[in-house]
Amino acid sequence: MNDEITGMFVEGDPPDAATLEKIAARISASAKPVRALPSNLTLWAISFGIFIALALLVAKVVHFKAIGVLSDRQMGVYYGILLLFGALFSRAVIERMIPGAKRVVPSTVLSIAALVVLGILVAVLFADHSTENFVARGMPCLRLGVISALLSGFLGWRLLQRGYLVSPRETITLYGFFAGLVGVSVLALHCPILNSLHVLVWHVGAMVLAGLAGFFLGSYAD
Repeated sequence: MNDEITGMFVEGDPPDAATLEKIAARISASAKPVRALPSNLTLWAISFGIFIALALLVAKVVHFKAIGVLSDRQMGVYYGILLLFGALFSRAVIERMIPGAKRVVPSTVLSIAALVVLGILVAVLFADHSTENFVARGMPCLRLGVISALLSGFLGWRLLQRGYLVSPRETITLYGFFAGLVGVSVLALHCPILNSLHVLVWHVGAMVLAGLAGFFLGSYAD
């Protein structure tokens, strides 16, 4: 369209009124109404709601086996931290969907903080460090965590399309880690293995893989 408009008047000559009317008509013909985004609070609630609902739904399908073996203290701390980071990631994702929105926490800082805090938390909460049947017992958890992250990634992509991604690589990488956090949450509700090495490698590992996948997809889209 730019070439067509440029060709409507001689270079160097100011366009006359008739030419301006033609330009305005061409622009108006191709213009489409913009659908206003919901409020930031509404978008945050949608994003956080996806996180909670998907984690509970998948865990319900595979059964809440972890709840029966965790103490009240472990559940309070473990699930509380997951909810906190779920809320923080939800906000961070929404901030990156809206150009010019105030950013509270940098993407890299949030992703690294989540991994570090979860690693420390797991080491403190679960005293068992044995490696018996480490891979055999771990692969099913890694598979479930990755599948949960993929489901979250699909729903998240639908949400991201409602905004404008100024930096696709940053935003998609951030959502990759967020989707991985869904996988960690599903496993926190499902897996009854209270082994710190198991949780760190196979549960948190699913979040790392999801974040890396988000980085490579975001690099392609950038």
